Amino acid sequence: MTNAATGKKYLAIAVMACLCAALIAGPAYGFYYAHNSEGSNGAKGTGVYEAFMVVDETAVGGDVHSDLIFVPAGSTADVVLTEGIMSSEDQNGLDAIHNYDVQSVEEYLTANNRTYTINVYETGEVQAYADSEGAYQATSQNVADAYTASSKGDGSTELDRYDNVVITVKA
Repeated sequence: MTNAATGKKYLAIAVMACLCAALIAGPAYGFYYAHNSEGSNGAKGTGVYEAFMVVDETAVGGDVHSDLIFVPAGSTADVVLTEGIMSSEDQNGLDAIHNYDVQSVEEYLTANNRTYTINVYETGEVQAYADSEGAYQATSQNVADAYTASSKGDGSTELDRYDNVVITVKA
C-alpha cells in the first residue's frame, strides 16, 4: 500500500511539472515568432525623447500646468499639443476617484477658445533666473521670465532630449 501511495505522489508531481513546463514554453515559443529579429530589424521606430511641457494660462487668469512627457524622437514642438494631456482637476468625492477624463492639450485649448504661442528652450543651468536679489522666486506672474536664454524656436522646431516646451496662452 505504501508503494502505491508514493507512486501516485510522484506521478502527480511529474504531471504538475509537465503542465508548468508547457505553460511556460507555449508563450515563450509564441513570443519568438511575434518578436523575431526580422521584425525588429525592419521596425521604423526611433525611440522617444523626454520633454518638459509647461502650459501657462496666467494671462487669462488661469494656472500653470507642467508635466514631463514623452514624444517620438525627431518630433517638432507642435507634437506636444497632441502628446501632452490635461485632466480635470476640480473633482470632489467619488468623482475624483472614478473619473479619469483626460484630453490632449490641443483639445483643451480649442475647447476653451484659447490662442497661444509655443517656445522651445534648451534645458540646463544656463536657464537659472536671477532677480535683483540673486534668486528666482517662482510665482504665477513670472513664468515667462524663468527662461533667461533666448528661445530655440517655435512649434516647428525639432525637439532634442530634455527640451522645455512652453505654451503661453494669450489674453
